[in-house]
Amino acid sequence: MAEAKEHKRNQKRRRESRYVRVARIAYAIAQEALPRYSHPKSPHIYTLPQLAACVLLGFYLNISYRDLEEWLLATDRVLEVLELKRVPDHTTLYRAYRRLRMEDWERMRRVLLAKLGVEGKEEGIAIDSTGFRLTQASACHRSRAG
Repeated sequence: MAEAKEHKRNQKRRRESRYVRVARIAYAIAQEALPRYSHPKSPHIYTLPQLAACVLLGFYLNISYRDLEEWLLATDRVLEVLELKRVPDHTTLYRAYRRLRMEDWERMRRVLLAKLGVEGKEEGIAIDSTGFRLTQASACHRSRAG
């Protein structure tokens, strides 16, 4: 009994990363706003709220879907918060983005910003619908071209 109370106190004392906090809030927002799956016959590997929370994280971090995939591979704690057993592919993240309307993304973005305490700052999260970097040249070509 005393050990359980001590464990709870240690959990409260442990500092949480801002990325974990954003992931937790984004996941809660997506769970409230979206159905569990986009289609009854979908493979049910990832839920729509899990994918939407990942995309919202990508907006928050202002990174491409490929970079978001790599970032998720490196962050076990965020995967735990999002209840992901494995990291979604960048194309899966892009398809999740395309599956929802822009109004849905805007609404979730506004709620996320409000919960993070950055209300009134419209430049808080940028939405890049392409998923590409500013240049379409490959890293190999860029290094050879100088």
